[in-house]
Amino acid sequence: MGKSFGTSFFGIIDNAANTLRKPDYKCFHREGDGELRYFRPIDGDIPTLENTTELDAIICLGSAKSAYDDDQWMLELCEFFRSIANTKLKLFGSCFGHQLINKAFGGTVTKNVDQGFIFGADGIKISIPEDLGDSAISMLLEDGTSLKMLQSHGDEVVTLGEGARLLGSSERCLNEVVLVRGNILTMQCHPDLTPELMMTNIWPAISGRGRGLLIQLIRTNLDEMRNGEETFNCVHILAWHLDFELEVD
Repeated sequence: MGKSFGTSFFGIIDNAANTLRKPDYKCFHREGDGELRYFRPIDGDIPTLENTTELDAIICLGSAKSAYDDDQWMLELCEFFRSIANTKLKLFGSCFGHQLINKAFGGTVTKNVDQGFIFGADGIKISIPEDLGDSAISMLLEDGTSLKMLQSHGDEVVTLGEGARLLGSSERCLNEVVLVRGNILTMQCHPDLTPELMMTNIWPAISGRGRGLLIQLIRTNLDEMRNGEETFNCVHILAWHLDFELEVD
């Protein structure tokens, strides 16, 4: 996970809690709660069972690479993902992380089938499988509700691997939220980003590639994401999955 986006990820949690006047929570990025370790797999710094024994959770975020490639570091990372399935170590993936994790468990990743490059904010409709109706995740992702989340991707997961459970879809992407295994949750969207980071960090890169996107429409679309309550929905998901202790009513 990159340090700049990783830092923004925890900033989103802070902002959401502060917006709802719920500052008294524990998150392992705070002093006294633990520490973050950054891996850089593309440079050969791969997490393993041996070097993650002291960790509670792994977060795999976005990348300029495509998950359907077979670079050696991706293959090694997939092997690590499989090795921690159904263990106590929690794994969360978004965007590229979502795609690579699903690929590791037999899913298929391709370029976006019909939508070109997706950039903006989309509503994700949550659909909880009946047999998960009494599970912990059903208390956080209410069946039939919609989360508006940031999107920036040219690839997508088109088929899920064996045992993976679909929890949410959007109009432009079927496999948006996936429970890959009991300890592995993935989302195609970007809970690690803010509208400001989308425009300053990602827009300049994609706008120079002839994407043909309308910047004013994108700005309007991203403005919708400045609602703290919508962001807090995402925080609920991650708090449950990564074992943060978030004080809520």
